[in-house]
Amino acid sequence: MVTISPSSPETGEILMTDTPLTPPPGDSFNPAKAVPARTYAALRGAGKEAFARDREAVDELRRTIHEKVDEVAQENAAALVRVVRHLAGRGYTQFADLGCGKPVQGMDALGLPDLYDVAAGVNPDVRWLALDSDQLVVTTCRALLRGPGISVVQQDLRQSAKVLDAMGSHLWLSKPVVVILGAVLHFLTDEECTDLRFALRARLAPRSLVVLTHVTGDGLDPANVERGRAAYEKLHGGVPIYVRSESQVMGLVRDFSVRDPGVVRTIDFMPEEGERAPLRDAPHFLMVMAERKDK
Repeated sequence: MVTISPSSPETGEILMTDTPLTPPPGDSFNPAKAVPARTYAALRGAGKEAFARDREAVDELRRTIHEKVDEVAQENAAALVRVVRHLAGRGYTQFADLGCGKPVQGMDALGLPDLYDVAAGVNPDVRWLALDSDQLVVTTCRALLRGPGISVVQQDLRQSAKVLDAMGSHLWLSKPVVVILGAVLHFLTDEECTDLRFALRARLAPRSLVVLTHVTGDGLDPANVERGRAAYEKLHGGVPIYVRSESQVMGLVRDFSVRDPGVVRTIDFMPEEGERAPLRDAPHFLMVMAERKDK
């Protein structure tokens, strides 16, 4: 299947983008099976848009991992909103949200705007690429995310060369780009993460940034972490999830220059007054921002 995409920022030509006829394994639409994108949206409090199986998965995660595990997902989403607002305010005009997930349009527990709307609220001329492998996520993004600079692409992060080709088709890679990897790299193996890191390192311009969040079990009983990981995989039909430590998350941005405050909990990344106290006894997300230095 071939779709017409916006013109290339490099050439001005209309682009024809190949859309896979068969989505990657586990990413085709199936309301009878819980999938990570819908479960994450439900954890954020956007349960109205979830299917019954996704809501059941959230209930099971509360029983198995922590009764307030949904607050962990909400912390993660709030941190990404803060950093996008900050970077847009600092003059960044190009963003690639890789593994973007479903738009919730303020219908989550915290009433958070979608990341594109955050950036566009600062600079209406922002260029934004929303990329995901999930068929339903891509369809929803195309229906709900509206703006002159937005492009939506279906692609699997495990195919790093194609991901960078998509970025190059919709963004100026000769200029700084903010790459957002929010709660997605824990679905990739070490080798797949390395391939993506090498591809980003090779093709991003200096001053580009990688912002990532990643689930961790640091500071918790390893047996409880493993029990939660196994429960998550079972609920999602065997979709693997890799719980990484702080040092392992730091390794995901090796060859980039880590910016302050380093690798920290999402709730501690650019915190704002009035935020609720973090859950110290639950698995949580780490966050790091790293810069592409001169080649």
